[in-house]
Amino acid sequence: MGNTVAPIGLALAIIDADGSAATIGIVVGARSAGNLLFVLAGGILADRFPRSVVLEGSSAASAITQGVVAWYVLSGGGSVVPLTLLALLNGICAAFASPASSALLPQTVPSTMRSQANAAMRLTLNLCAVASGALAALFLLVADPGWLIAFDALCFAVAGVLFSRVRVPAGTASKKESLMSQLRGGWVAFSEQKWLWQAIVGSTVMNLCFSGTIPVLGPILAEETFGSHLWGLVLGAQVGGLTVAAVLIMRSGRRISLRAGLLALPLGAALPLTLGVHPTFAVLLLAAFVGGLSMEVFGTVWETTLQDRIEPDKLGRVYSYDALGSFIGVPLGQVLVGPVSAELTPRTTLVIAGVLMVGAALAIARALGGERAAIKAA
Repeated sequence: MGNTVAPIGLALAIIDADGSAATIGIVVGARSAGNLLFVLAGGILADRFPRSVVLEGSSAASAITQGVVAWYVLSGGGSVVPLTLLALLNGICAAFASPASSALLPQTVPSTMRSQANAAMRLTLNLCAVASGALAALFLLVADPGWLIAFDALCFAVAGVLFSRVRVPAGTASKKESLMSQLRGGWVAFSEQKWLWQAIVGSTVMNLCFSGTIPVLGPILAEETFGSHLWGLVLGAQVGGLTVAAVLIMRSGRRISLRAGLLALPLGAALPLTLGVHPTFAVLLLAAFVGGLSMEVFGTVWETTLQDRIEPDKLGRVYSYDALGSFIGVPLGQVLVGPVSAELTPRTTLVIAGVLMVGAALAIARALGGERAAIKAA
């Protein structure tokens, strides 16, 4: 919750200080760079120490860095250099948290409940993201934007206390090995399993196509066709699909099969394809809802598959490679979408993105389908 409201407060604080969109881009980019540079190191720590302890430390460091940002903004500071450095530090803290958080879950529930636990975790994150907009609006009615960042710091502090109550054993990765040796061990675990790296590459392509087009081109086409004031409802329908899928998985009491996830995955391209081919409000609502269902079903299946198939002492490092693919795909797509859409038109760009997503989904299905067949044969 804190991480979803903090960027809103930071962007508004920078605008109040110098009104520069360039400054916002530099600061946000610095945080992404911190994530990108240190997420593999985060995977090493997640396999070497108790993951709850790694999350405690990351939460404490994030609370401090965000607290300093809040103090700086509330005292009237808006200079790009200190904000960029602080954003870089906060991105590094988040990089250490991401693999540990993902790898912690299978240590806390029986293997038969992993699908439901993953769905519950994803549902909570999605609902927090939805609620953050309303929370930010309430904050801004009575307080300066810097207080949203202070709220983020408080959230990290509370999270650290909660993580301290989770008791799990340390990873079995040897502390006598050097960090580089363990990094190489993670790479071997990642690269030797063809299905794994093929699926992650495919997911990177899907992230690039979806996150690069929908947030940027969606509002533009909405303005030109059915009205920008209705675009928020389209995105709400997507969240509705995510939520319904998560609730159904949680209530089913059964593991979601890999086959179901693979069948659902190509439907994730429904929104960009519909937006490019037939951007009418009613059809887009349905496409967004179906796309949300697809993403949630496959996301839950993917998390569970990794937890089942990857050795526990290497899971943090494998998750770090998975996160690295996401970190690369999203900003790369957002950088490319402007020049590509200017050359091809927004609707053509969306259709191409949707087709690429379907192709990537089929490639993932082929890779994971082969792994599924190997499991059955064994």
